Parts: sequence; structure tokens; C-alpha cells
Amino acid sequence: MIEIYADGLLVYDSRQEKYELVGLTVTTGVNVGGTAEIIMPVGHPAFDQFVSYKTKVTIYRDGDLLFRGRALYPDDTFYGQRTITCEGELCFLRDSIQTPYLYEDSPAAIFGRIIGDHYRWMQHEPDKYFNIGEITVTDPNDYIRLESEGAETSLDTINKLLERCGGYIVFSGTGDTRTINWYATLDQQSTQEIEFGENLLDFSRTGALSTSLITGLIPYGAKDEATGKRLTIESVNGDAADIVAEDAVAAHGLIIGTVTWDEVTDPNNLLKKAQAFLEEHKSYISSLELTALDLAALDKKIDSFSVGDLIHVRSIPHGVDNYFQLTQKFEDLLNPAASKITLGKHVQSLTRATVTGDIGNWNATTFAISEIRADYSAEIRRLEKIIEEKETNA
Repeated sequence: MIEIYADGLLVYDSRQEKYELVGLTVTTGVNVGGTAEIIMPVGHPAFDQFVSYKTKVTIYRDGDLLFRGRALYPDDTFYGQRTITCEGELCFLRDSIQTPYLYEDSPAAIFGRIIGDHYRWMQHEPDKYFNIGEITVTDPNDYIRLESEGAETSLDTINKLLERCGGYIVFSGTGDTRTINWYATLDQQSTQEIEFGENLLDFSRTGALSTSLITGLIPYGAKDEATGKRLTIESVNGDAADIVAEDAVAAHGLIIGTVTWDEVTDPNNLLKKAQAFLEEHKSYISSLELTALDLAALDKKIDSFSVGDLIHVRSIPHGVDNYFQLTQKFEDLLNPAASKITLGKHVQSLTRATVTGDIGNWNATTFAISEIRADYSAEIRRLEKIIEEKETNA
């Protein structure tokens, strides 16, 4: 059951024929606002219901919130279909401004000040404000420096903070009472797996930019005002100014990078930050774009895929057998078989992944996938027929 509300008023219900849509998709991702597209035919009851940048849109599936955001400008076709594109609630932070600032505090304190400033701008629009929830992101010094000589949106400042400290922005709560959380990690592991020959329908893999991979690092800290020299790790690293990941060097050769942390004044903390940074950037990062059946659409007892989940992907022909983080999810709510997910996050086993398996096995498994796709489509048609019969009886 799919429901869409515009400023709290029902504009779509999958159980009612008069609300029929031409298309309905939702795209969500890690630390992005996300989008939704609602395609309405001429004569739809909600055709003129959406006001650009003002109407708040919520989309529910079986009572669970899938998307919350606002409508942008409509697009009309020659034949009168109207597409309403919506942006997610994280984009509300674009509506407030951070005047020139210098923040020197803990990550949590700076995050709180940014959201507090957003609240002061949004006092007359409470549905665009967020309560501050759980913050688990920390810094070894419990101190960072964030500065801007010009004004910028609150979202720009939040993105700078994410770039500096990492972590994940996650919203929680119901209705217009929403909470913004900043988590250091997302540890939810999906119980549903993706496996070649079972529910994997399509596969593509994209490598990372070469500039994102390093196997050694020279870190620098705060500058000594007296000498003009920056802090290094030599005093706590056996007189060596660099650290090296030997396993990554064996796989890729020596690729040295440098990073400067202006706020770090202790060599031990500088070494810890450098080790964490190198660990994060020493692996070849691949992004997997998959078309996979979310079996939760057929069986409510099965755990559905969610953005941020760790998902076990097993595909012998592609040389993949590891856990990936779901970084983006495209859902076609009217045609679930067309939905896609994108996964990828620092998977070390892919540094030397090779394609294995013979053509005979590949063809046999491809045939099995075709059968799964057909079974899935048949099951969807069967469920739609049951719903139609119940509506007729009602």
C-alpha cells in the first residue's frame, strides 16, 4: 500500500483507482537529500495541489515513511502529463545561512550551533526545523577548527563538517516532528543477501578515481607560530615522518599522500588520525550498481534493504563475496522489478578480484535468473489481482 500526502492532504492511495499515477519513483542515498518523482495523468485529483518549494511531500509504504521533502517546479508534457520532482528534507538546510564564522570546538558543539542557527532562520516555518538527536562523531582532540570568510548555506557548512569528520546524517521521528542525528558509523547489517542465481538480476562495477587511493601518508598538524614549522609524527613514530600500509603497498605499490590537520597539536593524536585516514584510503574502492529483487516486497518477514545497510553480495562469476554498504537506492514503487541499488565502501577483497567460473555455469545461472524474474512478475500480478478482487468486493 502506497500513500502520498501534500501538506498533510492525501493526494495518492494505491488502493483507490481515481488516484492512479503514471509513475512514482524515490531515490535516497547516504548524506544526500534524495529525490522523488510523481508523474500524474491529466485529470488527476492532485494535479494542481503542489506549490513549488512550499508544499511538503511525504510518501509512505505500508505505513512506513519512505520519503519526506518538498515539491520543486512541475514539468508538463505535450500530452498533459505532469511530473512533480521533489527534493528530500536534508535540502531544507539550504534555506538558512551561516554568516562568516570561525568555529573552534568539538564536532558535536559545532553541529549543534549550525542546527541552532538554522532554527533561528526557520522560526516561522517549523516544519523545516529539526530537533538535534544523537551525535556519536568525535575527534581525538575533541576540537576542530572550521572557518569561512563568506556567507554560505547551512547545508554547505554541514557538508564541510562531514568532509572533515566523516559520519552519517540520519533523520528519525514521525510527522513534522523530525530529529537529525549524526552517527560515526552505521552498523545495521541486512539479513537479506544478494546472490547470483537467486535475486541478483544485473551487475556493473565502477572503480574509484586514482586520486582517492594512497598506500602511505605524511601527516601534518598545527603550525608552531614561533618556528613556522608544522607538527609531525616523528617524535612518536621512530623518527619517521610517514606511515605506510604494507599490505596495500604489496597490492598497488607505494603511493604517498599528505594531509594537514590545523587543529591537531599533539603528535600522538596526529598519529592516530593519520592511521585512521590511511586505513580508510588504502583500499581500492569499487561501486557496485545492482538490479536485485528486494524479496521483502513478496514476504514481509524478510528484512528490506535500507540506505546505509551492510549487505552480503555473493557472485562467483564476478569474483565478489563480501559485505558492501548500500549507498544509494532507487525504488520504482509502481514497478518494483525496475528498482536498483548502488553499493560500495572500502572493500579490500576487491583489490585483486577476478572473474571466475565457466561459460556453461554462467549461461545456466542466467537462465535461472530469467526464471526468477518471471516468477517475481507473476507474483506481483497475482497480488495485484487479489487486491483488485478485495476492492471490488468492498
